[in-house]
Amino acid sequence: MTQGNKSIPLQPQAFSLLVFLIQNAERVVSKDEIIETVWQGRIVSDGTLNARINALRRALGDDGVSQSVIKTFPRQGFRFVANLINQDDVPASPTTTSDVITPKSSIAVLPFVNIGADQEQEYFADGLTEDLITDLSKHRDLFVIARNSSFSYRNSPKNVSDIGRELGVSHVLEGSVRKAGDRIRINAQLINAHSGGHIWAERYDSDLLDIFALQDEITAKIASALHINLTNTEGRRTHSVEAYELSLKGRAKFFMFSPETNQECINLLDQAIAIDPAFSNAWAEQVFPYQSGWSFAWAGYDDGLKIAAEKAERALELAPNSSLANSRYGWVQTFLRQPKKSIQAFERAIEIDPNNADTYFWFSEALNYAGQPQRAIDSGLTGLRFDPVAPPNALHHIAHGYFLLGELELAENYERRAIRMAPSFPPARIVMAAILVEAGRLEEAKEHISDLLSIDSDYSFQRYDERYPYFDDNHRKRMTTAIKSAGIK
Repeated sequence: MTQGNKSIPLQPQAFSLLVFLIQNAERVVSKDEIIETVWQGRIVSDGTLNARINALRRALGDDGVSQSVIKTFPRQGFRFVANLINQDDVPASPTTTSDVITPKSSIAVLPFVNIGADQEQEYFADGLTEDLITDLSKHRDLFVIARNSSFSYRNSPKNVSDIGRELGVSHVLEGSVRKAGDRIRINAQLINAHSGGHIWAERYDSDLLDIFALQDEITAKIASALHINLTNTEGRRTHSVEAYELSLKGRAKFFMFSPETNQECINLLDQAIAIDPAFSNAWAEQVFPYQSGWSFAWAGYDDGLKIAAEKAERALELAPNSSLANSRYGWVQTFLRQPKKSIQAFERAIEIDPNNADTYFWFSEALNYAGQPQRAIDSGLTGLRFDPVAPPNALHHIAHGYFLLGELELAENYERRAIRMAPSFPPARIVMAAILVEAGRLEEAKEHISDLLSIDSDYSFQRYDERYPYFDDNHRKRMTTAIKSAGIK
């Protein structure tokens, strides 16, 4: 390795490690992935890996305190976080879909702080943040970090420069919201993540009825400051502030993910639709609660998939150019065993909103069921560019793709990370059991099915067969054989 005219000696494994980190700079890579790639799966101690990381930091002028080049994520892995100026000589990764690591215009929107007296109003601050992320992500000239990664910095003591470096973005938007009765105050500031300097800051005091105009103005100010062109946001808006607030409350309830909060979510969205029957997003946001209730066999959701399909169709009728409506429609079509319709809808959703990590993640699983696992992996890894603090469902979908390709070691690495983050997530247990059966580790596979049955004692092969819509007969037969061997009856 050279720096200017100076040669910097590196051990071959350290150099291979550096190349691997740069190739995957859009995400956190686990210790298991590093060992599999750099050491070809040989047994390596934590001390050896840490020694190579420290050697790279010394060679690159980094250290374990600032971690300005290689960042350690406790219990997750490592990530190359420095900006790359010239990538012409970096070998292309065979598993990623883009060579871009940090575009010139890139942004993370941190969760706006609720500074009102009523802490229950946090749903409103979160909803405002999410909608700004959604609006900004529609701009093709702008790289936008997804909600999951941005919200992981809630209440973080880190400064904006550190957060920007860790997420690999050039700009950070932060702010606060105070809602009191029919009045709202929003403070927002756009910050250069490299220098820490303010590019733009504004305070808005207004009637709550002006919330949509305020969101549009903030988006426009950011676009102007970053010299990007505005894109239409069709399908998001309702003209009713009351319907909008109800939809935000419903969205917050869904993220709590229990049978009780799932029903509360549906009820709140029903109220929003009653106020504004043309509110496309409210229809689209009911798809997941109904589909999830059906998927997890919660009481009262026997017709959940049918109702989810009706909600998705109505959302698409109201807003055919809505990314959310198209992606929800695509997801439902997957479980209706219509892979062609599913793929077309997801492709349209990505065309409308090319920055949306969630769309890539759900498309990834739809492609697995459609019999296209390599494309599924590519979609999942693309999503990780926008959401580097990987959510468990994304890791599971990538693991599922590797399993279907027969790449059992990579599949196991991703699925273990998913289970570590969400031990009660049944699909991860199912696929992990299949991975272990095909790897010849039947007893370990049975342990995962035992864990699944301790979570849901009524889980059966019939429920599995109804809810895993494999289009490829070989994929279906492999999964069936594996999970029956592991103990699903």
